[in-house]
Amino acid sequence: MVTTDKIDENDRKIIEILSSNARTSLRDIKKKVDLSPSSIRNRMERLVSLGVIKRYTVDVDHLKLGFDIQVLALITSKPSESDALCKTLSTFDEICEVHRTSGPANFICMVRVRNIAELTKFITCELEKLNGVERIETMFVLPQDD
Repeated sequence: MVTTDKIDENDRKIIEILSSNARTSLRDIKKKVDLSPSSIRNRMERLVSLGVIKRYTVDVDHLKLGFDIQVLALITSKPSESDALCKTLSTFDEICEVHRTSGPANFICMVRVRNIAELTKFITCELEKLNGVERIETMFVLPQDD
């Protein structure tokens, strides 16, 4: 049986509520889903065991932590070295996401640094020197007005 066959409308509502705020209390979820808190907790545990809910997260404002520069780095690799490069990219503190892609770039990485000097150093002293890297393109992510 496919996982989606086990998900009903109440499960979808719970997922939607938790997606907007993973810290929503069972009492607040109960106000939007007509189930008891113990039923909600059981459903949440089942959604985790099914792998539908992979983790509960926190939404961090990286600007307030001093990471003023956010860049998408599109990295093209040599085909024979893309597996190793993927593992290596995941080890850098500056890279918070690595996505393997199809198309002109093999990887799209989200890079966060404090300033342009740090970005320059990271690209020229780290990324450009990695085995298998053929090309790096960067795009600055512009801040959103909240």
